[in-house]
Amino acid sequence: MCGIAGFVGDTHERKDSILQAMLSQISRRGPDDVGTWHKEGVGFGHARLSIIDLSERGHQPFITNDGLGVLVFNGEIYNYRELRRLLKQEGVTFMSETDTEVVLYALHHWGPERAVPRFNGMFAFAYHDLRDQSVWLARDRLGIKPLFIARTGGGFVFASEQKALFEHPSVTCECDHHALFSLLLYERFDGSMTPYQGVEAFLPGTLCRFHRGREKLTTYFDVLRDISPEQISDNAGQDFSVHLARFESLLGSSVEMHLISDVPVATMCSGGLDSGLVTALASRHSPDLVSYVADIEGMRGQEVARARLITDSLGVELRRVPVDHESWFRTLPEAIIANDQPLFFSQHVAAMVVAKTLRRDGFKVVLTGDGADELFGGYTWHAAAYRHWYKNALRARWIPDNRYTRAAGKYLPGLRPVNIEDQIAHDLTRGHPINYISSSSNILFVAGASRTLRQRRLFKKLAGLSLEDRGFLSSSFEDIYVQMREGLSSVDKMTMKHSIEARVPFLENNLINFGLDLPVSAKYHRGVTKRIVKSLARKHLPENIIQAPKIGFTMPPSMWSNTAEFLRNGRVSDLLKWPSRDQSEILELAKQRPYYHFRLMACEIWLRTRFDNASPQDISGQLLKLRQA
Repeated sequence: MCGIAGFVGDTHERKDSILQAMLSQISRRGPDDVGTWHKEGVGFGHARLSIIDLSERGHQPFITNDGLGVLVFNGEIYNYRELRRLLKQEGVTFMSETDTEVVLYALHHWGPERAVPRFNGMFAFAYHDLRDQSVWLARDRLGIKPLFIARTGGGFVFASEQKALFEHPSVTCECDHHALFSLLLYERFDGSMTPYQGVEAFLPGTLCRFHRGREKLTTYFDVLRDISPEQISDNAGQDFSVHLARFESLLGSSVEMHLISDVPVATMCSGGLDSGLVTALASRHSPDLVSYVADIEGMRGQEVARARLITDSLGVELRRVPVDHESWFRTLPEAIIANDQPLFFSQHVAAMVVAKTLRRDGFKVVLTGDGADELFGGYTWHAAAYRHWYKNALRARWIPDNRYTRAAGKYLPGLRPVNIEDQIAHDLTRGHPINYISSSSNILFVAGASRTLRQRRLFKKLAGLSLEDRGFLSSSFEDIYVQMREGLSSVDKMTMKHSIEARVPFLENNLINFGLDLPVSAKYHRGVTKRIVKSLARKHLPENIIQAPKIGFTMPPSMWSNTAEFLRNGRVSDLLKWPSRDQSEILELAKQRPYYHFRLMACEIWLRTRFDNASPQDISGQLLKLRQA
């Protein structure tokens, strides 16, 4: 894990000082080494967090022996040893034991379009092929590692974090108000959108070639394109035990791969099913494994008690990290600054507190349970979508659509016939906490339109499956685009603020393929969500953990109670043009929706720190004073 930055098509004379300034903004991503390289209009910079091959041979930018290939790389490739063997068979020689050198020669020898789909891991990189003067950018399948880009007059600037882009003299820091309104309405960004004018998130699963002012974008992985309803149907004919055995093999192999490191590795164990299962499988290979849990004020020790139950059963050391309201508020502005945009997940503030403790204890790598809910159907709204479409299918089967039933339905709603096509057009997010497709007016915003269209396309692509299966899968697959991307990007920034690499074993390539092809019956069965994960967990975790209601790694709203006054006459109220005479009532309404209140507060903090240069310490002091009033 590292930080990368650079530019293409730059005409400024101070290229090295520009690169150094960009890297200074992401220095915590790589405190172990810094390197720069530039030639003509191309410049690459790298801040290294040493994890595999800690020697100087892992210095970046990495350059091929012939001097014609240059790479800056952020991430880990878990099948690098296999790729290394293949490349050696084809005559490539290596100078280090790093996965970065394997990535470089795979790109240089096979070409990026052949190499990138073979990378099994998390990554974002820039590669310059001096043989034809092309520059390539790429990002992993699901966006575990971040990458941002800003266009300039004759080229572009890129970096692992947005804040580094603004150190380039051709990139200005300006708020994109349309994007910010979209965020406040839909609560998450979609696609390449960021809150900054002219700054884009480089999309997961894509590879782009820049050559002589032209771009060629290749999508090598996309859920909507790559899901196969035929394969899902075929797999539905197999016994559940077959799927369970395959899942056990794949997850076990993935956890083992994610433990590859030349530095100590810990796990997050929040007391939940997913992180608990990862901890259990990791403990088989690491007898001295250490796990961490956030002890959050207001949670009455629920997460700690569950985590203790798991680790005691495994013989794993558990370290408790207290997160009270004071430490949470002291960390909140820092977390938002690190995130470069308003936070959606309040619990990620606690994740930053844990990351700080991990670093203090000498760790550089932590395994998490992220990704399992989206891939294997763990959220309550996935089940709600299934139930909704199951009822619609039954009604459509038993109540014919004719003038008699339509007339009767006016007086007896239970006899009203169901128009399936109309339901598909207007009711695809039933039960979702953000029902962003409930109003046709939402398509006036780009984010609303893209989500609406993608959800419909997902549902249509799954034609051939039952309505309830289509509802369940389209809901969970949509979350891969929005919920998962937002979560992965935020976790990366929270942990890298303290130089900790977060790894996600549930999102290994073979597991992604397996999850996308898995039938609904293996994910949701007789009211049980995430069936296959729970079935495997029964072999490794106490039954109490499997049967316990899902609480998630979350924050109690009491953490930020009494802080609504922070919004009065602030940046958000000005942006949304709240009338002064109505602000008291508006703030009361915000209090009634505590999690939305948090997101408004996060937006206010982001605007003040980014555009008003407000001190995070001063903001923390204001919030603590309000909280204690």
